[in-house]
Amino acid sequence: MDLLSFVDLPTCLVLVLTTGILFYLYGIWPFGVWKSLGMDGPKPSPFIGNFYQLVKEGMEPFIEKRSKKYGRTFGIYYGRDPMLVTTDLDILKEVLVKNFNQFTNRFEKLEIFPEEVGSMLPFTTGAQWKRIRHILTPTFSTGKLKQMEHHIQRCSTQLTKNIEEAVRKGEKIEVKRFFGAYTMDVIAGTAFGLEVNSQKDLDHPFVRNAASAAVDLSSQGSLLVLLAKAFPFLTPLIKFLIKNVFHPRGVKSFIGNIRHIIKERKLEGTANRKPDLLQLILSCESNETDRMNVLSRVEVVAQALTFFGAGYETTASTLQFMAHSLALHPEVQEKIVCEIKEQLGDEIPTYEGVSKLKYLDGAIHETLRMYPPSIAGNRMASEEVTIKGVTIPKGAGVMIPIGNVMKDPEYFPEPDKFIPERFSEGSIDPISFLAFGFGPRLCIGMRLALLEMKMAMVHVLRRIKFMKTDDLQETLKIQTGTRLRFPDQAIVIKAVMRDNC
Repeated sequence: MDLLSFVDLPTCLVLVLTTGILFYLYGIWPFGVWKSLGMDGPKPSPFIGNFYQLVKEGMEPFIEKRSKKYGRTFGIYYGRDPMLVTTDLDILKEVLVKNFNQFTNRFEKLEIFPEEVGSMLPFTTGAQWKRIRHILTPTFSTGKLKQMEHHIQRCSTQLTKNIEEAVRKGEKIEVKRFFGAYTMDVIAGTAFGLEVNSQKDLDHPFVRNAASAAVDLSSQGSLLVLLAKAFPFLTPLIKFLIKNVFHPRGVKSFIGNIRHIIKERKLEGTANRKPDLLQLILSCESNETDRMNVLSRVEVVAQALTFFGAGYETTASTLQFMAHSLALHPEVQEKIVCEIKEQLGDEIPTYEGVSKLKYLDGAIHETLRMYPPSIAGNRMASEEVTIKGVTIPKGAGVMIPIGNVMKDPEYFPEPDKFIPERFSEGSIDPISFLAFGFGPRLCIGMRLALLEMKMAMVHVLRRIKFMKTDDLQETLKIQTGTRLRFPDQAIVIKAVMRDNC
């Protein structure tokens, strides 16, 4: 029987029109939040908010342009959820430190991803975050870092040999390829106790799966996170699709590797095993006497994944940008070399030794200021909070524009100039340097990353000189649409052996 026998055409049209209107209203319904609170901001698009603008323009240009129009603090929408964007250091200090209990968690909810991803320290929330952070903190103590020196020494020596080999062949140095191999090898050693030379052995199972996992982790599935925020009722479907259709094969294979390593260690025991990060957290898995200091197997795997995700791409990225900056600024490069000679002589660099290299430390911090690996961070308000007259409603996000803050001329005069000395003058507001975050959620692996970068540069700069050439691009173009900072094209630098080599 014809459907029109029951419902006439005008009624059908009214139903379709009503459904369309209701659907549209659903997509824009939350967009009056900031206006009702007296906060200006750019106009959002239905369902996706300002996401398209952020991706199309790039996060830093988007924020810089809107800050000129609306001021240091303005409101946007990520999907249908409100998010405050601010480069005001007083507000950021309240969010990251003074009111931390109201901004403990990140804005993204990663329940759509595998449990091991959601249980990684950066993505955990509430009591779980507090427990895991408490357990992991001693893992990065001075004593533990010293125990990992031998891994970093071996990898730094191999890095230098690899670059020397290319230099002697007359090849230019694609710096990310060399430093990426270095950080891969350091993570393999310090976290998993594996001795690999990924520059030479690309077929090693750990290297192959880790490289694939790095691609998955750097993409972060932001589009799927946005879809879940725009249509919360689709979350179960999105989770199903990720698991069965769009599942991150690299992460899945890498997790399989980690589980295999754990299984072998359980069978072998810990006798005569040198400590590494995995072994240290595995000791917390079997702690039955103190439930506050115990990790589940999923959490152990997740933290192993955290060590890799946080330590590979970000450190390699910083080292490649530093090599580029040193090539453009030979006077800075030579000051570092002179400092190494004065403070260390020909000694093998150690934890105590590299701590004396204040100018090298400043050069690394200046590189991180100009090229922070992560462009922005975020927090979520667990309850309504008012800071400096700005009301942040419960559930709203706060974007921390890391790149914009660290290139703000009010905080860093002449922000486009590479000036390591600015970090030895004591005039910088500590919260304006956000490369590792700030407050209780400061990057837990910061000291390991700095040690790794300093030891690499000591080894390399003793033997190699990065050269400024006419074809070396001075202003690097950065990819848009990503939260991690990637150059638009590979950075290739001429290098030569130093005269005393």
